[in-house]
Amino acid sequence: MTPYLIKVSSQKGGVGKTTFSVNLATSLQEMGNTVLLVDFDIANPSVGFHLGIENQNLGVSDILLKNAKISDVEVPHIPTGLKVIPGSIVGHQKEPSILQIQKFINELKKSRYDYIIFDTAPGYLVPEFSSMCDEGIIITTPELSSCTSCVRLSNNYKKFGLKSNMVINRVKNKRYEIHVKEIEEMFGSKALGVLPESEVVPKSIAMHIPAILLEKRSLFSKAILETANFFPSKSTNTQNYYKRGIISFIIGLFKKER
Repeated sequence: MTPYLIKVSSQKGGVGKTTFSVNLATSLQEMGNTVLLVDFDIANPSVGFHLGIENQNLGVSDILLKNAKISDVEVPHIPTGLKVIPGSIVGHQKEPSILQIQKFINELKKSRYDYIIFDTAPGYLVPEFSSMCDEGIIITTPELSSCTSCVRLSNNYKKFGLKSNMVINRVKNKRYEIHVKEIEEMFGSKALGVLPESEVVPKSIAMHIPAILLEKRSLFSKAILETANFFPSKSTNTQNYYKRGIISFIIGLFKKER
């Protein structure tokens, strides 16, 4: 069985793409799946910062532009169980070609993972990449500019035959926000997830611990888990999400340091 490739994107920056990618990947891993998280934001990678993965010599650009082996770039993140391909520390001026990306994707499709999640840059960077994935998740916030950008990106995906779902993030339930039902009408389908604004998010980023492990009973964490439940578990090695959390994460950190 080939891995299921999920492209997480947005048309605007600052809507919480990386936060969502990290927590969705962790949730799917907690459900017993094998998950690879790829930082595909070549210009401004941040997955490593969210997970505390630092001082890595190689990154995704080295695979794309310098023919580095995927196995040499993958980083095991023991506290979550994820495998991660981080962004490159040293920026590359040259953008990868379609052929280089296609070669990378073809190699990933031969891998053992159940799910591969790409945290991508905002906008339409290498739009043909969309046709290489199985699903796109577009992150928006309940603001008009963000919602209209979300619809434009979804229409772009349709040109490449990529089905897309929407996640509404940073919902405060204020009167000045666009209502969830209105956003769904604009998008043309029900939101895959609705994530509340939560203090656990900046706290989790600062501590380099995914929010669903830091405070698993927070409203944000529960909303992430509900979203992850839309994706079937492909492994019989399922775990009970509520038996894990910050203690397991800390134990994983000790194992990582050995």
